[in-house]
Formats: sequence, C-alpha cells, structure tokens
Amino acid sequence: MKFLLLALLATTSVLANVPRLQDAPIEWLITRTIQSKINNEHHIKTNDKTVQNILAAIDYNEQTDEITLRKNSQAQRLKSELISYLSTKQKTYLQTNKDYQNWLTESSSPIHTKLYKTKFKIKGHYYFNHVHTKISQDNSSVDFLKISPTRTFNLVETFLKRRSYKGSLALCDHDTDKGFDEINKLDQTYLSPLRSVEWGGKTHMALIGIKTNWDNLANGRKYSGEESIIQSRSSNGFRIINHPNKKTPPFPYTSWLDVDGVEVWNTSMESPPFTRLNIKYSNNKEAFKQWTDSLSKGHNYVAMAGSDFHFIIPCYTERTLIYPVNFIPAANKEATKDYLQAGRSSFTTVPAAPNLTLQAKFIQNKTWKHMGENAKGAGFLSVRLYGDFSHTNKRLGGRCYNTIRRFSKLFTFWKKRKWEARFYNKKGDLIAKQAFNPKWYNYKKHLKIEFQYPVSSNDLIRVELWSINRKMKSIALLGATNPVYINRN
Repeated sequence: MKFLLLALLATTSVLANVPRLQDAPIEWLITRTIQSKINNEHHIKTNDKTVQNILAAIDYNEQTDEITLRKNSQAQRLKSELISYLSTKQKTYLQTNKDYQNWLTESSSPIHTKLYKTKFKIKGHYYFNHVHTKISQDNSSVDFLKISPTRTFNLVETFLKRRSYKGSLALCDHDTDKGFDEINKLDQTYLSPLRSVEWGGKTHMALIGIKTNWDNLANGRKYSGEESIIQSRSSNGFRIINHPNKKTPPFPYTSWLDVDGVEVWNTSMESPPFTRLNIKYSNNKEAFKQWTDSLSKGHNYVAMAGSDFHFIIPCYTERTLIYPVNFIPAANKEATKDYLQAGRSSFTTVPAAPNLTLQAKFIQNKTWKHMGENAKGAGFLSVRLYGDFSHTNKRLGGRCYNTIRRFSKLFTFWKKRKWEARFYNKKGDLIAKQAFNPKWYNYKKHLKIEFQYPVSSNDLIRVELWSINRKMKSIALLGATNPVYINRN
C-alpha cells in the first residue's frame, strides 16, 4: 500500500507539471536543440553560438551513440541555456492544426469496416531509401558527424538482425556511386545494396539501381527540372523526384514527365516527437498532396519515403538513419528495383507504426491484387489492409536514445491519442475509415481491416494511417500505402 501511494504521488506530481523542460535529461535537451538547428538544406552551422557551447561541453562516442558531459564551466551552464532556447521554440506549438479542424467536422465513414486481430503476418522486406554518407561533399562543417558507407551498412544491418528481417539499401551520395562499390563486397545475408545516386542541380533525383559506369553520372549539377528527368533516362535506374516542395518555387507534378516515383516523405523531422519543436523542413504535406493530386489526374507515380540521412544526431543516429522507411510485402530483397517499379510498397514514419500491406479483389475473382497492381471487374471490390506490428517490440538505439524516448513518453503520455486507418479513392474522397487503439496490437497480434467497396468505373484505393492527438489538437501521418488500381486503362 505504501508503494502504491508513493507511485500515485509521483504520477500526480508529473501530471501537475507536464510539460516541464526543467525535468528533461540533458541528452534530450541536447538532441532536440541540434535537431532544431538543422536547416532546410540539411545543414547545421557549427559557428552557431549554442552549437559551439554544446560541442564544448560534451564528448560523443560514435560507436555506442552516447553523450558524456565534460567537467567544465560550459557543461555547468549548458542545461539552463538549452531550456531557455527550447522554451522559445515551443511557444508556437499549441496552435490548432488545420487537419485536425477538418477531422473534427468529418461525417462518419460512409462504408462499414470490420476490424480484426490476427496472427497472420505478411512476409516482406525493408527498403532504405535516400541515405547519404561521408562521401557526399555537402555539410563539410560537420564532417566529424558524418559516417562511412561501411559504418552506415553495419548500422542498417544491425537494425534488420534485431527484427529478423532482410532489406535493401540505396546510398544516394551526390553525383557519385562510390559508396556502392565500398559496401557491395560486404556480406549481404541481411542487407543488399543498390547502385544509386542523388543526382541533379536545383532539382534532386534519386536514381536507384543505375547501370555500372553510367557516362553521365558526374554531370548531375548541370541539369534541373524537366531536363534532369530527360537526362536521367539513360541511367537505367528507378527514377525518383526527391523532396519536390523543398525548394522555392516547388517542382510541380505537371513537370514530372515520365519519372517513376516521388519522395512524398523526407526525413523523420516532421514526425512525432520532432514536431514538438514546430520545425518545418521539407514540406512533406505539400509533397504528399502533389502526389495525390497527380493520382486524380491519372498519373501512376510511386510514392516513396527517404531518410535523407546526412550526419549523426547524437543519441538519435539509428532513428534518423532508418526512418521514414519503405516496406515491400515480398521476400526477395534482390528484386527490390522491380518491386519499386511495380509500386508494391508502403512506408512508415515512426518506429511504433505497423508495416502496411493493402490488397483488393472483386468478389467473383480468386486472386488478390497487391499495391501497384490493377484489379479488373465490376460490382463490389473486397478490400483488406494488414498492419504488421511484429517489429514494434524490438530495441532501437542504445541507452542514450532510450533515455530520451522514456522522457518523451513521460512528456506526452497523458495526452488523448488514437490511430485511424483512412481509405481514399482516385478523386481523393475518404471512402472508409477505422479507428483503433495501437495498444491492442503487438508482435504476436497484428491488424486487419476489411470492407466492400462498390465500383463502377476507373478508380483506385490507397491508405493513410493517422495519429490523432485530441489534447494537442494535431494530426500526424504515421504511414501510407501506394494504391491498388481499379480498371486502370
């Protein structure tokens, strides 16, 4: 009884003071500050006074991803300085989210859905897209935080081994594929590399699985816009428009020509818990809308996510290297490029989100169509979504990361949240939705949602997974699928 009373008092004390930056561990304050200093071009100014004070006060161990405070005057003053800085950054966070307001006024789902728990798990592999290494010439001011292709490969492989998964990796250094040559000689039991590059001038493209000795490889900076798309054709790669809304002006979908895919979600910085700092990096929502608008006009661009990892953020190396990540519901990692070309992929933005697989078929047919495929017929279409939670109990990062993660949970556990799977058609209409509590699912119990959709013409079905926070009045995208097409011409 005594221990129960103490626990109750402790919880009451926390609730009375949440949120309190003063309670944050120094690791949390340091990583959040560094994250907020990264600009729209993924650069950080090491001559920034606050950054200099952090570097003067800490020692960082790259191998263990741990921070140690030095015993000096800078370290003693650092916590107060960071609390003051982050307090200013958070002042605008409680503004009402427009998506949340729209969600509040939505009518109920027009189609009845059925929600299940299932032990059935879709077999698949991860695809890690748009990853930089120290070979990239940008961010020279933080060379000490950049890592080699081999180190990058080993970190991703460790992530996969913990989850008993396999995967493929595209190192997309600027205008060079040297990273592939370095890691291609490594053991590929868990992880296979693709010869890839980030290519182009003002318009950046990820070219995945390019041919060896492509003669135009080093000339990417000469081209931009539609010309970069045209010139990249000879690479024989799967061609992706990277972060189309990151630049001013944006690169509109009306100029994407015959490109294969578009990076609709770039970096984890616009995902929880990073959004607490109210930082806008790569305009992911606008890029995602460009993709959905292009679908409504009959284009079939494949939606991709990319971590755009450039350099270590202490204590968050694995999180920012891995997420957002793509999932391909097929076991053969050596065929990744073919699966991407077919559009058989989904993506998640946070570690807690399930890997998503969407399938559909007309009732009279026997074969289920996968994401990217075309279901032909008329009448009622059976639709099912699987959410694989098997990886969500696996460790991510080391002691320092988990210190930060535990505080982030303490900082937010009292807020009212729920998750919602949302199904859209070609016009962008919400045709079905299903709310659920993620706590009902784990590495043994997975998500399954089913419904029937009446079809009369050319159409498609795609899914978005949302986290809805009633207390903060905000919505975050946790994941999305590519469409199953219906009677595509």
